[in-house]
Amino acid sequence: MKIKFSFSVKFLICFILMVLPILSVITLPQDKAGNTQMLPPVSLRYNYPVSKDIKYLNTTKVLQTMDINGQSMDVNVNGVFGCTIKAAGLVGNDLKLEVVVDTLVQSTDSPMGSSGGPVTDINGKSFSIILAPNGKTIDFTEAEKIVYNIEGTGESNLTTTFDNFFPVLPANPVKAGDTWNATDTLKMQTKSMRGTTVVNSVTTLDSLYVEEGVEWARVKSSLTGTEDITVQNQGMDIKMTGPYEGSVIVLFDVKQGYFVKQTGITKMTGNMEITQPDVMKFPVVLTRTYTSEMLNEQGK
Repeated sequence: MKIKFSFSVKFLICFILMVLPILSVITLPQDKAGNTQMLPPVSLRYNYPVSKDIKYLNTTKVLQTMDINGQSMDVNVNGVFGCTIKAAGLVGNDLKLEVVVDTLVQSTDSPMGSSGGPVTDINGKSFSIILAPNGKTIDFTEAEKIVYNIEGTGESNLTTTFDNFFPVLPANPVKAGDTWNATDTLKMQTKSMRGTTVVNSVTTLDSLYVEEGVEWARVKSSLTGTEDITVQNQGMDIKMTGPYEGSVIVLFDVKQGYFVKQTGITKMTGNMEITQPDVMKFPVVLTRTYTSEMLNEQGK
């Protein structure tokens, strides 16, 4: 049983590092009573100002519960990622952004003890990304060069983080109450992992309002989909599959052109299977909550 527990911890850390940011979509928090509603349709477009550096802090909590031969095992993973984003001009109609890593922390608590901690060797490192006006990441290949190691996990990089860091917005102007559907397939791969996540979202522009002279858009999304992750770790072949559901809320500054806060929760209920060296299969539940918030800004 101890060997199985050890495997589970190692797998979880690898898995979490890859999928912490994978379900970023759109939505946002409650506005206060008495806000003035903006009735005309608006275009929600990213347009980070050249004169302002935007700092974000992303915090994630993951609880993985496994049933191994009738014995329940909980593993908790806490992650923190901070960065500064600077506008660096245009590439055609797309935005070029410079990203500087401010902090990265990953810690794990399980029946086998605690592991992980701050990853200080990537603090201050920078890379460029190309972002479409609707928030879709066009090019984040430079993030692959930011390589780091976390205790018990092995080598990873920042590509997955910036594949889904920005909530994707509707292509056309929208007004409060409008709803739209979207489906996306997200693929990820490292030296030891490959995975595919299908994301189906039903999104509503919940409200457009003005508060203290700032125009805010609040967007709510409900999510469903499937995950299929395969890991090779220290001679073990591991696969986790299952459906998930969740919700996301995003607060977007309409005039400034950036998101201020994003919160979400997802729950995957599936199975974990080991095919090498021994064959084992057991149920797993993965619950993830996360917040990505602009620092020094009032979220409404």
